[in-house]
This record gives sequence, C-alpha cells and structure tokens, in this order.
Amino acid sequence: MAERAPVTSIEDVYKRVAMTRPLKLDTSVLKKGIDNYHADVSLSEKFVAHAHLAIEEACKRIIAGKRIGPSEALEALRNDYEDVMGATLHRAKTDLKPEQICLLQFAVIKLVLQLSRDQIDGVLHQFEEKLAQQQYAGSRSLLVTQEQFAHMRAHRDEYLYKLNRAILRQLNREENTHLRAQREQWLQGQFREAPLVMFNPLLCSPNVQEPHLLVENYALWHKDVPTSRTLALEKKLSEAFPQFSMQPLKDPGAENQQNEVYDEFHGLFALQSVLGPAADQQDKLQESFGWLEQPGNIRLLFDKHLHEQNAEVIREEQGMRAQWSYNSDAKKLVKIFSDIRREMGNEEDLKIIMAGYALKEQWSGAEDMLLDLDQACRYVAGTDDKKKILAKIDTSVKGVTALLKKLDIIAADIDKKFSEDAAEVSLRALTDYCRYRLHLRYARLAHRIFNRIRLITEPEEIHLSRVGHHLYQLVGSAESEAINTDEPEIIHHAVLKADVRGSTTVTCELIKQGLNPATYFSLRFFEPITALLPIYGAKKVFIEGDAVILSTEEWNNAPDQWYAVSRCCGLARDMIDIVNSKNAHSEQTGLPKLEIGIGICYENDKPLFLFDEQRPIMISSAIGNADRMSSCSWKLRETFQSDRFNVEVLEISEKDRERGEKGQQHIRYNVNGVALDDSAFRKLMSEIALKKLDVRLADHHETFYVGKFPDMQGKERELVIRQGYMHLWEDERIVRREDEKQVFYEVLPHSRLASQVLEFYRKKEK
Repeated sequence: MAERAPVTSIEDVYKRVAMTRPLKLDTSVLKKGIDNYHADVSLSEKFVAHAHLAIEEACKRIIAGKRIGPSEALEALRNDYEDVMGATLHRAKTDLKPEQICLLQFAVIKLVLQLSRDQIDGVLHQFEEKLAQQQYAGSRSLLVTQEQFAHMRAHRDEYLYKLNRAILRQLNREENTHLRAQREQWLQGQFREAPLVMFNPLLCSPNVQEPHLLVENYALWHKDVPTSRTLALEKKLSEAFPQFSMQPLKDPGAENQQNEVYDEFHGLFALQSVLGPAADQQDKLQESFGWLEQPGNIRLLFDKHLHEQNAEVIREEQGMRAQWSYNSDAKKLVKIFSDIRREMGNEEDLKIIMAGYALKEQWSGAEDMLLDLDQACRYVAGTDDKKKILAKIDTSVKGVTALLKKLDIIAADIDKKFSEDAAEVSLRALTDYCRYRLHLRYARLAHRIFNRIRLITEPEEIHLSRVGHHLYQLVGSAESEAINTDEPEIIHHAVLKADVRGSTTVTCELIKQGLNPATYFSLRFFEPITALLPIYGAKKVFIEGDAVILSTEEWNNAPDQWYAVSRCCGLARDMIDIVNSKNAHSEQTGLPKLEIGIGICYENDKPLFLFDEQRPIMISSAIGNADRMSSCSWKLRETFQSDRFNVEVLEISEKDRERGEKGQQHIRYNVNGVALDDSAFRKLMSEIALKKLDVRLADHHETFYVGKFPDMQGKERELVIRQGYMHLWEDERIVRREDEKQVFYEVLPHSRLASQVLEFYRKKEK
C-alpha cells in the first residue's frame, strides 16, 4: 500500500476526506421460490438446532440479569456457523455464483433475528399463561409475576436487542478469525462490506433509538436527535463544505414512490422516521452514501489536536509562514465546528450524551431491573425530570442505594470536567452520529435483502421447492455430501398424451343398457394402462374421462436408464393394443367403440412442479405439444379413414393459415395412432440404434426405422417408426407436393404391416 503524502495545506486535508462507495446488489441472480417472489432458503438442521439452544439459554440469562459467558451451546453455534459459511463460500467454485452467495448469507442472520423474536414473544406468552394460572389459584407469587411480566413487556425492544447482540457477536467472532480470508478468496472482492451490514448493531433492535443500542454503539441522543435537528445540521455542513457530496437522510423523492412489498421484521417501518419511506427497488438494490457516512472524516476536519500536529510538521518542513497559513484555515474549521455544536443541542443534551458514555462500561443487567438506562442518564445529567425519576425509585429495594450513589459520583465528575471535556465529547458524538448514519443505510439494505429471502423449514415446503429446483440449501460440509448423494434430479423428460374420444357416447349407451360405466372404463381401459406403467417406468400426470397424460423421466444419476422416448413409444403401442382389444369385444357385445389418438413429445430439460396438497402437478411445454400431436381434425377423417396408416400430417398453406385450427401451422389426422414430434424422434435416435429401411408398398415407397429398446425389466422390445411426408392443405383439400422435405413420424402399432417391416428387416440383416 502506497504511503500517504504528508499534509502541507488545508487542501491536503480536504483531499483525505473519504467517501463510502455505493452498494449495489442484483437480486435477480436468485431463482424465485414457490411464492414467485422470495428466494427459498433451507438452512442446516444442525445449525438451526444449535441456534435454538443458544438463543434459549442466552434469553434465560438476560431475563435473570446475568452476564452471558462461554457455554457449550454458544461454542457449538460458532462452530456450525463457521462450517456452514465456509462450505457455502467454497461453493463459489461449484454450483453457486459469488453474487448469489453475497445475498444468500443473509439467511443466517435472518434466522437468528427470527428465532430471537420468537423466543422473546414465547417467554411473554408463558408469563401470560403463568399469570392466568396464579390468578386462578390465588398464588402468593402473583404480584412478583405481574411485575416481571409488566417490565418485560414494557422493555421488549431492550430484551430483544440484548439477545440478538449476544448471539450475533458470537458469529461475528468467527467472521473476524476464520472466514475473512475465505471471503476474499472465493467472493472475488464482491460486497466486501457484507459482514459490516450483516452484523450491524441496528439490526438487533426493532427500535433504532433503543437506549441500550445507542449507549453501547453510538451516543444517547436526547429527545428528537437525530430527526428534526438533522435538517439544520445537514444544512450547516452542506453550506460549509459544498465541495463534498452529501446524501440527505431522507430522500425527498421516495415519498411519491411505491413502497417495498414486504417488511417482515418491520425494520423498514422502524427506519422510516429517520430515513423516510423505503421505495420498492425490485431486483436492483442500492444504497448511496456521502461524506457524512464516513466517521473518520469528522476528526480529520475538526480535531484541534490533529490540526496542531499537522501544523507542527508543516513548520518543520516548510517554515513559519506555511504554518501560519495552515493555522488560519484550521481556525475556520474550528469555528464551523462551534456552529455545528450548537445545532447538536444544548448543555443538557450534551450532559446526557456524556452520561451515556460514562455508563457504557459501568452498567449491568441487574441494574436494568432497578432503573431504566435512559432515566439513569437523565438523572446523571441533572435534567428537569431528575426529581420525578428519584421519586419513582423504591430505595428499599436491594441495590438501589448503591446504584444512586454510583450515579451521583458520575454526575459530580461530569459537572467537574464539563467545560474541559465538552469539545472532545461533541467531537466524539458527531463521529458516532456519522457512524449511526452509515449503519442506518446498512440496516435498510439488510432489511431489503431479508425481505427477498424466505426461510423454509416445513418438510412439505422444502420438498415442493426442491422438486421445482428453486431451493437453496445452506448446510455444513458433512450435510452437503449427504445432499449431493441423496438428491438426484430429473434432467430430461418425455410426455405421452392420449386423446380419448367417444367416452361420453359410450357412457350414455352403457347407462341406457343398465350397465355400470365406471366398471366398464376401469376394467377395460384405466386398470390395464396402470398395469403397464411400471414396465415402462412411466408416471401418471393427469387422467380424466377424455384424456390421459403420462410421462417418462431421465435422472442425472442413472444415465444407463435414459430411454424416455423409446419407452413412451412402447407404452403408447401397448395402449393402442388395449383399445383395439376392448373394441373387438365391444363389437361382439353391441357396445360402442372407443377411439384414441396419442402424441409423444420430448423436452431436453427438467419439468417444473406445482403441488395440490401432496399431489405434484407437472408444468411442461411438452404437455401442450403432445396435446396438439394427439389431436385429429374432423376435416380429414373421411379422406384418411380407409388408409393403412393411423397418422397423417398436412401443412396448412400460408393463405389458409389464419383460418387454421387454433392458429396452428399443421392439420392432423390421428385415429388410434401414435404421433412422434421431431425432438422426440431425434432423442430416440440417440437412445437406440435405428436402421433406416425403404420399403415399397403397392404403388409407392415408404421410409421406416427399426430398432430395439430395453424396458424396465431389461426385456428387449422392437419398434417400427414410419417417416411420413407432409403434403399441403389448401382451400379445404389436399395438394400433393413433389418434394419430400417436410416429414413427420408415426409409431406403428402391433399390426400386419409392422410385422412385415420387421420381417423385411430381419431378412436384410442376414
């Protein structure tokens, strides 16, 4: 790192005024979860369990006014955090992008805040139940319980702050000792401020001006600081330093914009009084900063002792004249700071701040039970309500007399040193105010990230998100290995759609004859098809009276079973056999016949799933495509019904296309046939070896493909695929085309023609 040039003038001081870079995050890098807004995140079960234990243990100690020391629960939580975050950071080289990790890591902090809130609210609920039981029983402990409950309910924000701060400090220790180098290595310098945002003290309390929060991390602002007085302070600083960019706390344009959609912890609402409304930034999150969000700038500009040191160096290196010039400019800065001090408040306000600084290291949890911290600070400062505070204190309670004595000693010390320390305390308070400004913006950014992440713990929701391939799982190294082993994924799939025609006619005829339609369809159609599914590894997607949709899937861990299309073809052919067999029986018994048309489509991707309670609902473009492949136009029935083939496809001419059925470019004939789309045929060629045959039938040639595939039991089954040629449909008639560029594919059923083709193939192979 290059050595900083020495200060030779006040201009050199201005050059050192630092600016915080804007933070920009794009949440569109995360897949939307099951609610189509949040990213679904599931955290390590081990980490969640230890977080529950650590938070419960810490909460008990805080309520009892005891110090939180080392414990097995806290140590286990730290170890789990290091393990989960370390494993997640390493995934930047495998399945996660650095920009995704930058956002997903906030799920851990969200969990802590959520569990802490639930723990505090759970304790309050237990107090209510205990009170009800004691009132019913007339217990002697009722008064004590009422006092404890009243104190905890009135100080909920304080308890929540202490609990969150205690847990997050433990996790931050791991960041500083073990994870910093890994972040730099795997995140490639992206979002280096993340730990500062994640462990920002303002996230620990739902009230950003909670007294303990301010005393421990900033300064105890009196009354309305920093809200209404902020405008005057900002104006003064803006006029004094027009060369520096300054972001107002409240963005004037946000009032007229749409607010953020979610505010789960009500954090954006809590910040609204200081920062104004939080405009909906959708996927592009951003926070901008000015020079006042850099706490070090205050001492750089206004620290009298620092200026004296600079002046001494200037005198030694450049002489007295340069020193006089520097001192003259430095006095102007001191004058500016004097004006700013008046905007910060009066003597009473400053004494309250000084009291907060003095009590920061001397206040205990036990003393919180005797006197509120903000009242203690006002007592020390000698405000107008000191007598009222004293009047409310029960001096007979153990520890109160000693506490008041300590506060009186601190008050006397502040009064004695006030004049001497006022300037330094004001400088410190303004520095803390700048840090507070920075953390306010950090907090708003963090809550925006929280509101785009959804922690899911219910097994059903985890399953739903996982099968839809939307789930982000942040787990430790051992759990990660188990997930990689146990969670195979669908990567390709084929869909079979059977368009069942005549079911309504058959049902009505059966009813007329006094027969049971449900039994007829079940025994003759649905049950035989169900029996075929395990043979071909197929699953039911959708079944109703006039439609059957089935699917075959290919999994990433079983490439030896990638026969999605060939098995669909075999299944479709057997379904045609079932219909033909049952129709032959119906003809003998005088019952109407069924008719089906089957379409098979392939998708070189995984399907998506919705869930109706426990039942998965497949979402795939292959379903709609297969529906079109299975259809049959009434216009073509008379033309092709006596043909030897069951499937024909015609291209609708361009001038007739607007009048085409459902806006399609093709018109189809499919009666008890199986149509295969182009993508399915290409996939079939990659699954099995297909032999092309040119066969002469009567007065013309036909092209067939013959091959074998294994079913789920390993049995070899033969397929015959016909390659047909598309002619033109124009002016409600078929126009023959000489060229044979446009083709379609049909799976032949078990028929005399299919047997002849297979016999021809076997003879040719000898």
